[in-house]
Amino acid sequence: VGRMVPSPCTARQRPSTILPTSPSALQKCKMRVACLLFLAAAASTDAFAPLAARLPLAARRAGCARRGVSTIVAQQQRERGESLGEYTGRVNLEHTVASLGGMARRALPAIPAGLALSQFVLPVQEAVAKGGEYGLVEGKAVALVHPLMMVSLYMFTLFTGYQGLQWRTLRTVGDDMKPLQEQKAALEAKIAAMSAGETPTPVPAADAAALKTVTAELGELQAKRKELASGNYRDKHWAGASILLATGVLFSVEGAFDTYFRVGKLFPGPHLFAGAGITVMWAMAASLVPAMQKGDPNARSAHIALNTMILGLFTWQLPTGFDILMNVWNKVAWVPAVVAAVPVPPVP
Repeated sequence: VGRMVPSPCTARQRPSTILPTSPSALQKCKMRVACLLFLAAAASTDAFAPLAARLPLAARRAGCARRGVSTIVAQQQRERGESLGEYTGRVNLEHTVASLGGMARRALPAIPAGLALSQFVLPVQEAVAKGGEYGLVEGKAVALVHPLMMVSLYMFTLFTGYQGLQWRTLRTVGDDMKPLQEQKAALEAKIAAMSAGETPTPVPAADAAALKTVTAELGELQAKRKELASGNYRDKHWAGASILLATGVLFSVEGAFDTYFRVGKLFPGPHLFAGAGITVMWAMAASLVPAMQKGDPNARSAHIALNTMILGLFTWQLPTGFDILMNVWNKVAWVPAVVAAVPVPPVP
């Protein structure tokens, strides 16, 4: 009587240690980090360079080998008064420095790819989060991918929408020119009729002023159409919208998966519902493209309406996303803590 029964606890309630402490775990961690560095270095070697970049050097080496001359010596000229040993040493040093510089330039873009690939090829998370369920996937670095990509996609949405409006303006500028062209043709015909005949009638000042005004407006619209046509906005809008659709759907789903990896559940709320609605409307707007290509005005109006709603939801979603970002920044560790499951004693 009076005995307290411990409450059940999950495998995420008692953090243990962050990094491995046993010698075997540390050795395993060092080996995997060494493998990761090897992958990054291998990606920067000439073995992965385009074939066209290696052919000139290979051709020079083959030609020098036939003539019995060193490749390095054939690439540089010997200075006056320089001995053969000094010349060979100088050329070898310059060649080594150039090779290291080229390797460093190619290694920089290869390192992020190697880091991402290592999470699939090498189980590094087992070394830094022994016993963790998902390892580094639960860390802050992965959690920051979604907000950074969504901010970028928001700016890209504005840019893609601008290109679409420019393409629409180019299509509709011809409709604006038709009434002016008809008005100009009528005025010119009237003036020509008054000027024809044996006794030409003086042209009224009002008709002459109207013709001048219409001609100036037509000139402005023609210049505007020429400028818009040179911008190639149709192809740019299609390419940008395709990138927006693929990237937006990918990282919308990635955000939900990241939340589940970190906390084991999703949080139904305005941010989640707005993000799901945006993803659905992206697909709906893309499905209208075939009808738009056939000139259906209703499809074009629906496409514009859907993208306007997307932009509105995207803008409304920013404050809630910023709140979530602050929580992630303050509460999620860069390296997730290892959590050991505590067994629940049986209830008597």
